[in-house]
Amino acid sequence: MEALHDIVAARPLDGYKVDVEFDTGERGIFDCTGYLDKPYWKKLNDNDFFRMVRVGYGTLVWPDEIDIGPEDVWEFAKRY
Repeated sequence: MEALHDIVAARPLDGYKVDVEFDTGERGIFDCTGYLDKPYWKKLNDNDFFRMVRVGYGTLVWPDEIDIGPEDVWEFAKRY
């Protein structure tokens, strides 16, 4: 089983993407568009709301207890 890598920094980008940095020092771009049509993440469709993304306990978080776990971000972020 691969170790869980916490997110330590997040910056919203255009197109519902987030620039993330992991505790390993690696960086990547995580595309959230695949989440926008799912009920739990529906509020992320509002660009102003989406841009409120922050890091909480190693996870991408938004107001109203919306989050995306670091395991998904680690797996799907395009590293650079």
